[in-house]
Amino acid sequence: MQISDTKNAKKSEWESLADIDAKTKIQAAEYSSVCDIWKDSVHRMITKMEYQTPIYLQAYSQTHSECLHSIDNSFGTCYIWQKRYFDKIGFDQKVINAYGKLCDSGTNNVVEWMDMYANYKKIQADLSIEYMKIGNNYLHWWIDMFGKTMSFWKF
Repeated sequence: MQISDTKNAKKSEWESLADIDAKTKIQAAEYSSVCDIWKDSVHRMITKMEYQTPIYLQAYSQTHSECLHSIDNSFGTCYIWQKRYFDKIGFDQKVINAYGKLCDSGTNNVVEWMDMYANYKKIQADLSIEYMKIGNNYLHWWIDMFGKTMSFWKF
């Protein structure tokens, strides 16, 4: 009979996330205005999203990497069988060399396209971030002007 030590067992990231939720329960606070409630609620949700994003990205990254390794391994595993099969056909070495050059050319084109797409996505992300900063600055300016305007009115 084997006894497992569950106290020292390493928890997965998802289990650790549940522990954090249980430990960080926020007590009900006294609020002085509706804006305080909104600000606190939005801040808590944004903080939670910021914390969980790396977990989601890591899970996706690990799944994506494993998929790519599986595809790569399938070609490596079949290599011996493929080599025996194609060696029995008896292709001329010149044909094999020409086919190798063709495959290299195609592979180089695909790798170049992948680099161009990665650069495009980086530029797209940089522009999105820049536009968000501009929008945020504009929003601050607008709210400041609105606040100054409202301060002149007597309620």
